[in-house]
Amino acid sequence: MTTGTTVQQVLDGAGVKLGRYDLVKPAREQPAGDAIKVLRLLSKPVTRTVRVAAPTIEKKSASVPPWSQKELRKGRSGIKIVQMAYVRRKGKKVKAVIAQKVKRKPVARIVAVGPKSAGTGSAAKLNWAGLANCESHGNPKAVNPSGYYGLYQFSMASWASVGGSGKPSDASAGEQTYRAQLLYNRVNGRWQGQWPVCGKFLFS
Repeated sequence: MTTGTTVQQVLDGAGVKLGRYDLVKPAREQPAGDAIKVLRLLSKPVTRTVRVAAPTIEKKSASVPPWSQKELRKGRSGIKIVQMAYVRRKGKKVKAVIAQKVKRKPVARIVAVGPKSAGTGSAAKLNWAGLANCESHGNPKAVNPSGYYGLYQFSMASWASVGGSGKPSDASAGEQTYRAQLLYNRVNGRWQGQWPVCGKFLFS
């Protein structure tokens, strides 16, 4: 058994050679305990301040319109101090986090969300998949350079007219279908003005 007063003495006695950037726990000048941990580093550690995104907590609410949300509390990002250095893993030089400390915990954003579906009457019985296939090949992220977006190629104005926010192509497929049905009802079934080429597929 190797004996010694400090960690450094124990390492010297065991013939362990430390590299320029190697980390030792406990520190070299500390009294040696039952275990000594050596972390082999290939570079000088670099300290970074990193922001931690605030999580979002969703609370269902019947008072919020379908597919909409209302912010109840603003979130705040957290901050952590991260130490990084290059190490060797499986024979390869890789960058790794060797230590981190939380400086400020993130505060969650809380939002009230409305139901994901709502009654749209007889419009829900139409062939919306057929319309979407014709308008966008069924791609909810589809964007037409002429200014039409999503499964049903909404214009920004028609999307806003049925309560949509942001770009239609950023909304879920379910929300796009819901708002397309609202639009159909809003124009009293006169689909020709909204989908003059593909509207016929609603009835296929």
